[in-house]
Amino acid sequence: MRQVRRKPAIGVALGALPLVLATGCSFSFGGPGSVDADQVAQRSSEMLAEQIGQAPDEFTCPEDLPAEVGAEVRCELTHGGESLGVTVTTTSVDGDNVQWDVQVDETPAGDTAAEDDTAAEEGGAAQDDAAEETAAADNATAVASDGQVSATEVVEQSTAALQAAGRSPQNFACTSSHLRAEVGAEMSCNFFEDGVLHNVTVATTSVDGGTVTWDIRVDESQ
Repeated sequence: MRQVRRKPAIGVALGALPLVLATGCSFSFGGPGSVDADQVAQRSSEMLAEQIGQAPDEFTCPEDLPAEVGAEVRCELTHGGESLGVTVTTTSVDGDNVQWDVQVDETPAGDTAAEDDTAAEEGGAAQDDAAEETAAADNATAVASDGQVSATEVVEQSTAALQAAGRSPQNFACTSSHLRAEVGAEMSCNFFEDGVLHNVTVATTSVDGGTVTWDIRVDESQ
């Protein structure tokens, strides 16, 4: 099996944050263009344990993961008596080696009360409320290489843009290895400020030759 560099953990325990994302799960398959569901569940559980220091009690997937970039399957993990839905997405296929990301749902599976509350909040929220919850810093710019901007460059330039906007970001980190040089492409990041974790969406807004410009949208709702 190919060795894959592991990304840093986003949370310290399952459910500690609204989003738990494991990146870099990989498996060399020998079947007809898919990774066996049991292997997907096992490797995903191992990656979650490696990244957040705590393995779920149970991790199951009802179907195989297609060896096609962008393919998704829904799985479920159980921890401490609570069940959470999981989206597993194929991110790369290199020969017979498949790599995927694991994203855990924000709310427990079957938590209809939470879903109803969320729907009510969304239905009653005005546009100015959304504007208060999300702040956009000045655009950041970098030169792309091979159609993408490295996460290191995104972190450096985004940190500088936030500082220029009067903020004090610390430990700015992103969950993906790069930002695609395509308008509309996004990547999730986060940073600490005064001891508070802020989630960030970095979105490509323009590509001019090799120069990529992106917005930095900080979620202020925490």
